[in-house]
Amino acid sequence: MAFPWQTSKPVTLDSAIRAHCEDLGGNCAVSLSGRLTIDSAPDVLTLFLRRLESPSCHSLTIHFDEVAYVDTSGLAVLVEALKAARARGKGFYITGLRERPRYLLEATRMLHLFQEVHPDMPTGDTA
Repeated sequence: MAFPWQTSKPVTLDSAIRAHCEDLGGNCAVSLSGRLTIDSAPDVLTLFLRRLESPSCHSLTIHFDEVAYVDTSGLAVLVEALKAARARGKGFYITGLRERPRYLLEATRMLHLFQEVHPDMPTGDTA
């Protein structure tokens, strides 16, 4: 699967979810829209891992503003991406959680694992 990293083009992962990738200095951003489910999870994880493998990516911020639904496979993607970021010494941030995805993270007691940022806050090397 090829991923064009042009900031002007969204990437269609499957019919349920789309991603828009952007490089902002050392911070890579992925804006998702759609539903993060068992069907889209493998492609989304591959996308996140490829972004984290990039030497120019020092942190990865995932924008959930347009994600209305996340299932447990989506949670697994987030945990795997977080583990990969930590193993590489990179930051991993989430932003824009809507009500249902936030509820799932809270109900599973996983929200505290992720560093949530507001869109106005800068991300990057905070250490």
